[in-house]
Amino acid sequence: MIIRYSFVFQVFFVVNSSDFQAVMNSKHIFILSFIVGALSNELPDYLKDKRCSLKKDFKDCFIKNGNLAIPLVVRGDPEYHIPKMNPMEISFIELISTPSLGLNLTNVKLYGLGEVRLEDLKFSWEENWWTLYLKSDNITIEGDYAVDGKVLIMPIKGNGRFNVLLKNGRFSASSNVRIVEMNGEKYFKPLNMSMEYKFDKVEFNFDNLFDGNKELGDQVNRFLNENWSPLLKDFGPGIASTIAAIIKDIFQKFSAKISLKGYFLDYDN
Repeated sequence: MIIRYSFVFQVFFVVNSSDFQAVMNSKHIFILSFIVGALSNELPDYLKDKRCSLKKDFKDCFIKNGNLAIPLVVRGDPEYHIPKMNPMEISFIELISTPSLGLNLTNVKLYGLGEVRLEDLKFSWEENWWTLYLKSDNITIEGDYAVDGKVLIMPIKGNGRFNVLLKNGRFSASSNVRIVEMNGEKYFKPLNMSMEYKFDKVEFNFDNLFDGNKELGDQVNRFLNENWSPLLKDFGPGIASTIAAIIKDIFQKFSAKISLKGYFLDYDN
């Protein structure tokens, strides 16, 4: 899959604990932070008070402060090279490329990230993995498309504008991380990233199918919407893996620049 993008998604917490050094030495450490292009070891002022104690009500604090942080971060921050994320922009996705179907998306914009809510968190300090559970009401994806082939049993061909509405989404995002040491400083290194999803309903609309033939276009769009569930199994993994790959890439670049001192209070390397 070919992807070009310009976006960031960030949710984070900072641990404040008197036995933090023991936690670090044993590598029982957890962090979730997706930030692009920040060059400072200091967190933005508007996020510094979104910090949690490892000893007291950690999970509740993380969920509460994560939800407070999401709408702040999606506004963007030029000082930290965080672009505006409502909409999230992805310039190109080669979504499907098979002998029976080719579907490319360009100038993609995704609306609704600011309304995503953090519902739950599961993690293992011993194994250094985490899973976030999130929920959304409506997420809209729009942009330009080029398609040629067959979807299920329906021929489809055209290029133009598209719009997809994802209703009542539930997501889980998972990753493993480890701590590496460089030049006497400790850094996070993400090992993988995966995303799963469910929606109550998906609505498709592709303009200008079959060179603008309205009758054929309406027929295809009706077919897509009547069969949204099996279609999501075909189209969804490409979008989910695209977002997961981008998040991992952002985390890798950022975590290579920012040592743990940039995340934690009272940290002694």
